[in-house]
Amino acid sequence: MRAILDANILLSALLSPLGPSAKILEAWERRLFTLVVCEELVTELRDVASRPFFHAKLRAGVAEVLATSIQDLSSFCEDLPLGPMAPDPKDSYLLALAEAGLADFLVTGDKAILALGSHKTTKIISARAFAAKFELASNS
Repeated sequence: MRAILDANILLSALLSPLGPSAKILEAWERRLFTLVVCEELVTELRDVASRPFFHAKLRAGVAEVLATSIQDLSSFCEDLPLGPMAPDPKDSYLLALAEAGLADFLVTGDKAILALGSHKTTKIISARAFAAKFELASNS
């Protein structure tokens, strides 16, 4: 299974270690799915983590450690297709990444992207819905 985790999901995992996003991150660390990333996603993670809100809430360097791990341990896509447009144009790279990375899932908390439901063969779902897939697997 191949999945994209939006930057908001990754940061939520760092802020709430018992929430669904943290369970997803743990599942990735256990290699239960392949994380698909691109430079734009890693850059967004770093940029948002440096904002005052996150800077005040996160231990120094924890977001950078995550960004480095993601770059080193994920399926990295360099050439994203042009064309797919998200409701917010700055998020269009996520749809392009879904295509280029042949992702099964795009996991996000962005309501406008969630409202799309899918993009080509990629299902767009919430962190709670994606985390539930691993809860079911661990209970069987």
